[in-house]
Amino acid sequence: MHCLKKIKLNIFLVIWMCLFASPSVIAADNSLIIKNAEINNQFEAYFLSADFDLTFNDDLDEAIRKGIPINFIIEFELKKPRKYWFDEEVAKKTKEIVLSFHALSRQFILTESENHLIAFDNLTQAKNELKKIKNWRVFDKSQIDDTDKYLAYLQVKLDKTKLPKQLQVDITNNQEWQLASKQFQWIFVNKK
Repeated sequence: MHCLKKIKLNIFLVIWMCLFASPSVIAADNSLIIKNAEINNQFEAYFLSADFDLTFNDDLDEAIRKGIPINFIIEFELKKPRKYWFDEEVAKKTKEIVLSFHALSRQFILTESENHLIAFDNLTQAKNELKKIKNWRVFDKSQIDDTDKYLAYLQVKLDKTKLPKQLQVDITNNQEWQLASKQFQWIFVNKK
């Protein structure tokens, strides 16, 4: 009988710890997962298109609605594999996309590093557009050989360094603001 009470107590403690001891783990429903990516040849350049899943929790949504701009960094890298040495870097590009709320017009604005602006009436529309990379010029035809295989890498992450300083201090150890995809890797073969 005493053993049964200990088991019930242990089960109760495990459930209590799961529910109350780690609310950041339960509440952290931010996610960023790259689903696919491809490189297409157009004239003398190569362009990247990609899709990813992006989910914000309520805290991040609220921060955007309160006027805090949220910066995302998209990093692309193309490397030529080598057998007996480090892979050769062929191309490396970085792009920044900012999601912000313009209080006067009551619109959500996506701004790309090339000063391309897109306005949306609601946050859902803006997030749906943010989930896609379309025709981003990543390297020129002159940078690669016709017969080689290359390793392509893509990563998307929240740039916490661009947040207001007070918020940076508050979120240092907060899992809800740790928003970054795993590095997506694929083999790119140049087709003539």
